[in-house]
Amino acid sequence: MSRSTRRLALGVVLSLLIVPPLAAAAELVPHRAGYRVGLAPTSRGPVSEVRGGLVLELRATCEGWISNQRLGFAAIRDDGSNFSYDVRFSSWESRDGTELRFSVTSFEDGGLSEEVRGHARLEAAGGPGRAVFVMPEGLELDLPAGTLFPTRHLEALIRAAQSGERFITHTVFDGSGTDGLSNVSAVIGAAKESTQRQRWPMQLAYFGLLSREPVPNFTIAFELDEQGILHSVTLDYGLFTIEGRLDRLELLPAPECP
Repeated sequence: MSRSTRRLALGVVLSLLIVPPLAAAAELVPHRAGYRVGLAPTSRGPVSEVRGGLVLELRATCEGWISNQRLGFAAIRDDGSNFSYDVRFSSWESRDGTELRFSVTSFEDGGLSEEVRGHARLEAAGGPGRAVFVMPEGLELDLPAGTLFPTRHLEALIRAAQSGERFITHTVFDGSGTDGLSNVSAVIGAAKESTQRQRWPMQLAYFGLLSREPVPNFTIAFELDEQGILHSVTLDYGLFTIEGRLDRLELLPAPECP
């Protein structure tokens, strides 16, 4: 279960298609978004009720992007038993997309389930790199050329949508743990016009980098606008599916950089 929730870093969230260092960046807007979380109408399985909340926060500094995310929910099974889950993710990513610091803490039924901390660096944008974990101690992971970190991935999704692309695949390291390196395939729907800005429905499928299985480890769907704000989020856990609907949105100040 925890793998899917941690992947909200996107987050939401790439290829063997290398993003050139000088490619025009999407204009992400610093913000804090809160979502009401519940069981999706399409959910099929042994879970009858889910209640909770999700907060996604993206802050800008002159040197990089700070992401803070928390998802917590309580659920009831069909047999009347219940369980709860709480995951907290924070990261810092450099403006050029070559450095990432990350921390993940997850709890199940009130008890600590997992802690992950570390940092990753690419030799250059589009180049190979390495992730070094503090927890679990001593673990290191090679990152292939073309790997993107979460904020660069988000920017790449927006650029692809603005260009009219409908299917893209990238290699992503999101800092979510030892399985945090994935091939991520994104299907992008037609733009939805709103009174404020364009947004696109997207579905992301995560495949293990070395896996030959045709079925993804998990999928995430959301509506993403051109400023990097998610207007809905759907997580499919296999046994049940939850969705989060945007309930409140606060735009945060951008730094004044030289």
